[in-house]
Amino acid sequence: MQIEKRNASTWMLATIGLIAHLNWAACARAQTSPDKPNPPTLTTNVIQPPSIPPIGSQPMDATVVTIDPNQLVLNAIHQSVWGPAYACKVHQRSHAYEQQVVVSGEYKTSGIGTGQFRYNARVSSGETTLDTIQVSDGRLMFTQVGLDDPPRRVNLDQVRQSLGNMIHHVSERPDVNFYLAVGGHPELLRSLYHRYFWYKAVAGPIRGVDVWQLVGRLRTEAPKLAGNAPLDQQTFSAPAPSSNLPTEVRLTLGRSASAAYFPYMVEYFRRTKRLDGQPDAIELLSVLEHTERTTSVTIVDKDFVFKIQDGVKNKNIDDETALYLPTSPIKERAPKVALKP
Repeated sequence: MQIEKRNASTWMLATIGLIAHLNWAACARAQTSPDKPNPPTLTTNVIQPPSIPPIGSQPMDATVVTIDPNQLVLNAIHQSVWGPAYACKVHQRSHAYEQQVVVSGEYKTSGIGTGQFRYNARVSSGETTLDTIQVSDGRLMFTQVGLDDPPRRVNLDQVRQSLGNMIHHVSERPDVNFYLAVGGHPELLRSLYHRYFWYKAVAGPIRGVDVWQLVGRLRTEAPKLAGNAPLDQQTFSAPAPSSNLPTEVRLTLGRSASAAYFPYMVEYFRRTKRLDGQPDAIELLSVLEHTERTTSVTIVDKDFVFKIQDGVKNKNIDDETALYLPTSPIKERAPKVALKP
């Protein structure tokens, strides 16, 4: 299997896991009922409508909540940018284009608005493996996917400068957080918010862990509160997916004070259709899990230093900062909206 380049990888880089972490933007461009699962068999796990089914272990005592699930995703974006330092393991198993893809990696962030994080992963499909890295020192973010493509860079200082004084008002202007959610978990959640309309939320314990579980489907129009960077516009204006791409998603977020809004799991589904065009079934395409979360993190300077890998064929760095800059002044957009608990 050839793991495709950024512009052609919408689903595969969003679903090939945390390459998704490395290519949440790409993922945007080309592409409940709770429970903590054992890894499902992706090729056979087909469930009948009308609703997205529980995958894995069903949460006990789940309660449907009335809070807008889109608000919960906004809260998760805010927490991913401004929350505490933590580290976790990353696992993803996907099935698309008749290929099985497995991702294993590690993620570490300094949190508290620093923009510092590091993500390393190995992507495997058959006999093909691809090492990926995304790292930010808080000023510049670099992404390297395999050895064939050139490294990519985003100037975070330039992005922050584009926000002006609004960077100091994120509690009243959650849209500002979109522009600070660059790379890693923040950009994953930013992409999920813009790509999917979240229409259902339940709350309950999974193996003793208190969580929210949200269900979303592909948006048919831009959200009322949205980023206007090219990255965001490409996410919610992406063309209708092919039969190999996800149409529905389920997101499991931490609900406890110690792991508030932590993205424990993202499950991607495809809704199949009969020959007459009517909905037929829901098929699970990919499961992305973040496990072994810890806030006992040792941070050293070298954690966030980027070095081009040996063997990279093209070492000319591509600058992608323009994808993340607002296309109109942030102060002229969006009403004040306070974040809700």
